[in-house]
Amino acid sequence: MIKKFLSFLFIFLSAAVLAGPTVRELEKRVRLLEEKAETLRGKDPDFADWIKEQASIHHSYRKAYQYDLVHAPDEAPMILDEWQTLLERMEQEWEIFHDMPDLEARGLVNVREFGAKADGENDDVPAIQKAIDFAVKNAKGGIFLPRGRYLLNRRKGWRAPTLRFHNIKNFKMKGEEGTVLVMNSPKTPHFDIRNCENLRFENFHITSLKPVYSTGVVIGHTKDDKGVIYRHDGGLSPLDPEITKSEMNFFRVSDAKLAEDGKTPLLYTGPRHLRRRILLFQDSVKHLKNDEYIAYPNHSRLWPLAPGEKTADVYKKGLRLINYARNHSGLFQLDHADRCRWKRISMERIGGVVIKGYLSDATFITDCVVSAAPEEKLAVATCADFFYVRMPSLGGFISRNVVKNLGDDFFNIHSAVTPVLHQEGKRIYIPTQIWGAELRSKHIRHIDIVPNLGKKLVNTQKRFKVLSVEKVKIKHSSTYFDPQQARAEGISYARFRALGERKISTIQKEPVDVTVLKLELDRDPGALQCAEPFITRDEYAMIRDAKKMDLVHFPDLYGQGLVISNNYFADCIGRCWIMGSGSLLRNNTFNIRMERGLFGTWNSFLNNWAEAFFPRIVTYEGNKFRLPQDDTTFFLSQTKYDPGNPATWMRHFYLTDNMFLFDLTSPYYGVKGTLSRPALLDARGIADLEITNNTFLLSRPQGETRFLLKDISGKISNNQFLGQWKGDKIISNVQVESE
Repeated sequence: MIKKFLSFLFIFLSAAVLAGPTVRELEKRVRLLEEKAETLRGKDPDFADWIKEQASIHHSYRKAYQYDLVHAPDEAPMILDEWQTLLERMEQEWEIFHDMPDLEARGLVNVREFGAKADGENDDVPAIQKAIDFAVKNAKGGIFLPRGRYLLNRRKGWRAPTLRFHNIKNFKMKGEEGTVLVMNSPKTPHFDIRNCENLRFENFHITSLKPVYSTGVVIGHTKDDKGVIYRHDGGLSPLDPEITKSEMNFFRVSDAKLAEDGKTPLLYTGPRHLRRRILLFQDSVKHLKNDEYIAYPNHSRLWPLAPGEKTADVYKKGLRLINYARNHSGLFQLDHADRCRWKRISMERIGGVVIKGYLSDATFITDCVVSAAPEEKLAVATCADFFYVRMPSLGGFISRNVVKNLGDDFFNIHSAVTPVLHQEGKRIYIPTQIWGAELRSKHIRHIDIVPNLGKKLVNTQKRFKVLSVEKVKIKHSSTYFDPQQARAEGISYARFRALGERKISTIQKEPVDVTVLKLELDRDPGALQCAEPFITRDEYAMIRDAKKMDLVHFPDLYGQGLVISNNYFADCIGRCWIMGSGSLLRNNTFNIRMERGLFGTWNSFLNNWAEAFFPRIVTYEGNKFRLPQDDTTFFLSQTKYDPGNPATWMRHFYLTDNMFLFDLTSPYYGVKGTLSRPALLDARGIADLEITNNTFLLSRPQGETRFLLKDISGKISNNQFLGQWKGDKIISNVQVESE
């Protein structure tokens, strides 16, 4: 036993000595970068703060490396590799930010000179677009909008943008106190930003002529138990086209009781079938009389009633239904747009995501406000998500913002996975496109091979270096499920996904040339299950669970280095998804009226392959949370992994120096058919979980379970628990240092 220990100690010390210079060199580069960032504070304080806040991310990388060096030596080099990648990118960013021009010194074009009326009655889109195009053509610094109400009529056509910013670099759109942009419709997008760099939006207010929601309280049910009768008391008419013709027409629910301000629902909660979930209806809201309406729930396979349960049992009297005009595009829609900024912008009445980015790096959002319009009767659903980003290679800086009254998530940052189409040893072929835009091959340095086993998906952490990426053409002679044929047969996408068995057929077609990416890996991954014959982009989500195939995850496209700090988040209908690998949530205040409001999943993808969650290092530090005490705060049990193989577990999750106050109670607490609170934190499948120096205050007099743990290793220590707690529930396979 002693010999084994000495042998292990020798190996450990030898590895530490060999790796020591590398770690010291990285730490030296961190200090140098921080010093250089301070030299830009006078010119760009937000960039300097971004670098300063990243100190906690570097500290997490250091801890993660030290942990893996002992417990998972094969994983440790990946940590150093990720850490070094972040430093390389940030050193490049310093050079870029250092050389950014003074845009206002170049002159800003006044939109009034191009015919903008700013009277709130005439459409100012043509004039503003002319000003934008003129400024770009003549190398001006941007455009200026003097105070006034600029009416912006949305263009006709599905997702047609209002204003276009295409192929623009170093440009500012600036207003002043009293500058208001009024959209004739809350439907998004309004600002289409493609292939741009260093676009800045400053000092104006955005609103819409119409709110984005309709709401009412359940007052009864039809005699046949198929319809829910409710009294409309806020927002648009339930039959307004902004509601009925939105991309997703659904209800969310809340308690009818309002918070202290008399406008915000006390809790977004409800019975089992309604809680947090999108509740689909059959396009069937009908006017009954006066302000009363009937809605007919669609009890599909996705959200069925329990055996013997009636509609009246689920949609109880007093429950508030919130139907809002959800659209999937962003008010600001980014596509390959780097270093874009929003500063001192206030926004309300947005029928989609506020800022939605795709393959867009280093996004800055500072000193902005998102909230319900003051004239709204109820402060709900002023937009969908606040910040939704897919596959950025470098994160950004979100700080000092006030974000309230959202109809969905605060933020959602994720990577992507795609099937392996074909394999030739260590050469693999993958689609060039994921959700309509080409991958930035220059940022693909690594891939993870993830086996797709349908509901048994696990992440084996098989990481490979990518030696080269090349576009090539191959013959594609067949396809799987044909969406056009399905539509011709009256089979909708939603219907297809709801089918119990996703039966697919291979359709032979004439061979055509298809452009794919050929990746040369550093070693042969072994025989992979490939998607041969090749599937098309339109078929990704269609056959996700219908055919077993290996998937490729892109760890380099996960927003590394993202800092979300010093913000106030409140009154959201959705959640806060766990962020990308190597990111930080620090010194924020959350007033969460949503059960399971801090929600995480990893080693997983959602219902489509373009939304994948495989973070390695996530840090929550110094935040303050006010939460309901009826349900789990961090709900992590959706993660999919192999309990017997720690290599498939989430790697590093750090929860330090936070304060949690539990003092909101739903009237549904303890009611049969609702989900009672199992624990403060339900965590499963985490290799390095650290919960240290936090304070947990429970206002309810009876005790509650603190932690529910399964397949966990790490440390839980120096936490304060105020109130009556029952202790922890250890299920199995837990090895933690505890207080």
